[in-house]
Order: sequence, then structure tokens, then C-alpha cells
Amino acid sequence: MNESQRQSLLSAIAISSGIAGFTNITPQQRADAFTNLEQFKSYPGRVAACVEMIGCDSLQFATANGNTADATVPGKLYALGVIQEFLKVGYNGLNDSDRGQLRVSIVTAARQLAMPSVADASIIKMDESKRILAMKIAVLLADLATREFPQRWQTFVTDLFAPVSSGGIWCEPGADAGANTIGVKICLECLKLITEDCTDSDFNAKISTVRRNDILLGFNEVIHQILPLLFELLSKQYGDLNNAKNTLTQMNQYLASSGRTTAQMSPEEKAQYQIQLDKRDAAGAILADELGTIEKFCQSMPLDWMFKVENGVDFVAALLHLLQEDVAKIQ
Repeated sequence: MNESQRQSLLSAIAISSGIAGFTNITPQQRADAFTNLEQFKSYPGRVAACVEMIGCDSLQFATANGNTADATVPGKLYALGVIQEFLKVGYNGLNDSDRGQLRVSIVTAARQLAMPSVADASIIKMDESKRILAMKIAVLLADLATREFPQRWQTFVTDLFAPVSSGGIWCEPGADAGANTIGVKICLECLKLITEDCTDSDFNAKISTVRRNDILLGFNEVIHQILPLLFELLSKQYGDLNNAKNTLTQMNQYLASSGRTTAQMSPEEKAQYQIQLDKRDAAGAILADELGTIEKFCQSMPLDWMFKVENGVDFVAALLHLLQEDVAKIQ
């Protein structure tokens, strides 16, 4: 795909996704964009082009009026969708080298998303478009793992569960929830999907019994590297959640003591109050994701994964403590 074709494809993606800067689009332009995107799906070089797209830090193109528009998120979502369709029909025809290259490109896309930037350092709330992109990447990683792990993907744990600074996509030790933990969300969703594919009767018809057994045996060998990370994350985020909730309670008590409500706060007070709300919600969201993954483990995986107490990792005690929460939603 040459640069002109690439620019045309990105423009079609931008029009179809309705990104900012594309207003007053005519029905004919939308129809042309749709046709362009559908035709690309049968283009022989589509996989290589999509691999290149998801490997780019950003996807920008020139608009008709000479400006530059950013189609990074919708462009990568489209490229990942094309690759996902290819996995269903063409993956088995790839040689080992091409399979490895495809896997590396998807892991690289995950790392780019998980890599904290200077701009993200103070951001607590996770960007919704990045969250959607993270979920798409998690689906593809889980799909690849059910095909390749452990025999042909022996670096699965280090590729995903090492900190970003060490070449993985997991968060740095002690990281706060939010923009800096999007890699954690990818990993948790990936684990949950793999567990469903291997053990849930609604999903396990997708892969053979031999492959399921291989995957489960492989996980038994590496789970001791993953569970401590999950326990550390559970402890950190639950502590952050309670700290934020306690701070909000204190702030509400302070307002009540002065006869005021949250609607009567000063701009500075509103900003501080919102920070605590965002911290509470971000920590609660990560906890909800992790508890969803742990639930799958408890339902389907060997009991000693959760019952075994080793090096201070005691999930039973932690989960019993969480039973004290008096609301369905952890926040």
C-alpha cells in the first residue's frame, strides 16, 4: 500500500468513525468511505498494511483543506478488526516466522498504549477511546494465546506481565489507577478470555481438547509469576479506593460543619473533590476488572491457585475481607 492509498484509507476511517474535524459530510462521501473500507478487506496486502498501522505511534493524514487530522484510535481499531477477521480464516496458513511477526506487532501495539506519557502522568480517568482500543487488543492477544501458548509463545508472561519499563505491558509497582494502568486492563481481560475459552462450555468448542489441555498445563507452570502481581494490584487499589472514600467523607463532613453542600464549594474545593472522585472511580474500576478475572479463576481453574498461601499472597483472606463491602459496586 503506497502513501496515497494509506491517506485515502485513513480518510475513509475518519469519515466513517465521525472523528472531530469531519463535519458536513455528504451521504455520497459516507457511501464512498464505506466502499473503500470494505474493498480494503479483500486487498491481498491488507494484513501487512494493518500490522504497519498498529505499529505506528500515531496515524495522521492530510484533509482536503490542507490541515492534518489524527485517526490513531479509529485507525488502529479498524486495523485490529481486519486482523481479527484474518485470524479466523487465514492464520493457519502462515509460517512460523509470519506468525511470530504478527504476534510481536500486536504486543507492540499493546505496549504503545500502555506506555505512560508525560501528558498522562497527572491523568486519573482512563480515556474512553483508549479503553475500547485496549479491549480490542486484549481479544486479539487472547486469541493468539489460545493458538500459540505455551509451545510457540514461550515469552507470554514476560511479554505481558513485566512492567512497561522492562518490556511488558503491566503497570509499574505502586502505580495509581487510571491512564497508567491501561496495560493492566489488557492483561486482566486477556486472562479472563483465555480462561473462558479453555473451560467454559459456552466457549470451549472453539478450540480442541488437546489445545485446551496444553494451555492449562502451560498456565500451571507460569501462574506463580502472575498471581503475586494480581495480589499486589488488589491490595494497592483497594487501599487507594478506601483512602479516596475516606477523604470524600471527611470533605463532606467539613462542608456540613460549615452549613454548605458540594454545590457551594469554591473552585479550588471542587477541583480537589473531583480528584478524589476520579481516584475512587479509577481504583474501583481496576478492582472490578480484577475481581472479574479472579472469579473466572475460582470457578474454572485449580483450587490451589486461590487457596495456596505463599510469600504473603493470601487470596482467601483478601476475598473474605471484601465480603464486608456492603454494596454491589465496589465504589
